[in-house]
Amino acid sequence: MKKKFLKGDMVFDTSVLVEIALATDDGREIIDEIVEGNITPYTTTLNVTEALYILCRLLGLEEARRRIGLIVNSKCFEIVSSDNVSLEAAECKCMFPVSIVDCHTLALSKKYGKPPLFYKVEKEFKRIVGKLESWIRNKIYFIVNSS
Repeated sequence: MKKKFLKGDMVFDTSVLVEIALATDDGREIIDEIVEGNITPYTTTLNVTEALYILCRLLGLEEARRRIGLIVNSKCFEIVSSDNVSLEAAECKCMFPVSIVDCHTLALSKKYGKPPLFYKVEKEFKRIVGKLESWIRNKIYFIVNSS
């Protein structure tokens, strides 16, 4: 099912990188949109590191490195050093009860003015999505249960 919001510049959370690396149905849809030039994905080095860790636990280190390497070496992703958003990420973590990695995603979104994409609404997000959107001055999109 084509998701209408998958277009333009978007900041990808770790969960989206994992979907892409695992080539799930949703991951393949996102890959197609990137290849067709409909999405320009942005992410941070910390998100890439976390994706590598998650894939390592699922697939082993060698396969995790291979799959993350395909993403990084594709030249389709704008991978921003986490150092560039560390102050905004710290501000986010101080203000909101979400993970520091999610704060890096949100900080990149805020600093670059691009909407973030997460796989699903995590429980810590449910009550504060509106506040997070106000803070980043953008809509937050979710692949699962998106509105």
